[in-house]
Amino acid sequence: MARTNDVKKIMEASLAKAGRTDVTFEVTGYGEDEKTAPFENKYPEERFYNRTVIIDIEQPK
Repeated sequence: MARTNDVKKIMEASLAKAGRTDVTFEVTGYGEDEKTAPFENKYPEERFYNRTVIIDIEQPK
């Protein structure tokens, strides 16, 4: 979950510089738990996809 939180901090800092403090984030990390990781870690491609951060941008409700 550390990678996910690092990305969140970078995004928040960039948005704050642009004057946007009204954006909220919901973060979830799956890679640390081998049972929920989408791939094994046998090959470089699998490790790459297990370390990918996906960002969904949604309209406020």
